[in-house]
Amino acid sequence: MSTTTQRFPLAVPAFVLALGLVAGPLLAQGDIKELEALVRSDSNDAQLQYQLALAHWRRHHWPQVDSLLRLAIRLEPRFAEGYLALYYLPYSRRSSLFTEEQRGRVPDSWQPIVEEAHGFYKLAFRTDPLVNQRVIAVAFDIKEPRFNDFTSPEYQIYERYYAWLVDLGLGRYGSARERLARLAERQFDEVKQPQKVPDYILWYRGLAAAHSRNYGAAITDFQALLDRTLKQQQRDEVVHVPLRDNEYRFMLAALHHVAGHADQAISLYQEALEHDLGLVMAHTYLAGIYEESGKTEAALVERRRAAEVSVDDPAAQFDYAVSLFNGQHTAEAEEPLRRAISLNPRYAPPRYLLGRVVEELGRRDEAREQYTQFLALAPQRLRDLAADAKQRLNTLAPDERR
Repeated sequence: MSTTTQRFPLAVPAFVLALGLVAGPLLAQGDIKELEALVRSDSNDAQLQYQLALAHWRRHHWPQVDSLLRLAIRLEPRFAEGYLALYYLPYSRRSSLFTEEQRGRVPDSWQPIVEEAHGFYKLAFRTDPLVNQRVIAVAFDIKEPRFNDFTSPEYQIYERYYAWLVDLGLGRYGSARERLARLAERQFDEVKQPQKVPDYILWYRGLAAAHSRNYGAAITDFQALLDRTLKQQQRDEVVHVPLRDNEYRFMLAALHHVAGHADQAISLYQEALEHDLGLVMAHTYLAGIYEESGKTEAALVERRRAAEVSVDDPAAQFDYAVSLFNGQHTAEAEEPLRRAISLNPRYAPPRYLLGRVVEELGRRDEAREQYTQFLALAPQRLRDLAADAKQRLNTLAPDERR
């Protein structure tokens, strides 16, 4: 395998976490001891830490949940599901917190917790606008309700006001969107008075539409949310959505992106960046669009900007290094890789790429060291990179060891 011709096997598409960290099957119903055994065998896998956190969540082991979720986002800085879970956790721990927040009566001791939770919510959607919503089922202990009488008042209330949340938590996005559309029409007469539909209905209906790949409907709802915030028309809400106009703008850019409207997506990403240069994922997704269209230099510029505005983000430093390496700027890739490693020593991918870099630069001993450290850290989901690292170690072994 030639190190001078093969580039790093990473092209991060929009809304897919780097190196394959995507939503896996929900294992939180399983036995904690079984999950703990899996974590012990693969302790640097953020997804497994997350699964174990959900298992503890179902049993109300709050300190363990908090610790495991924070470890998951440390192991994988772009694990949007982890950020979303950390948002919901305080509201699950304290069932009255949503109502207290709505009424402006959050206890002083919980104010910093709520503020931090809102920050996690923003991070989730600023990282992955299509972050999986499955944690809702755990946060609200959602189970499929059973009714013997579908004409009863209890069922009618459930079907009209609450069933959409159950659908959302169980991944039935199409049904959730339909229920929210009916709620908007029956309760608020949306066709004649669209301005009376609460923001939370537009938000969750837009999310449900996006996850069911009805991008046109999702774009309509998020455009309405953006227009409202720009006109300062937000009202008191039954369900609070802790986002502002630029997050909605970013969501719209992402939706146009996945819908294949590259020009609109580029324009909206750039507009979002005009309002917030620190929106690192806008740079990242712009780079993805440019890479897909063969504009490698433009992509490299966006990766560099992401690294510059997010100097404490190891993933941004790593992405920049990948673009440099793939663009034949091998020596320049070394500095951001070392910065990523110093920021997060347990984040494994930079170790592999640093091995590739120093190997190409002729520093064989250091390459062996980096590959060895990568193999000690790498979660099993990086098995392809691990196999390549082992092959390279064998090739780099001193003659007497071959």
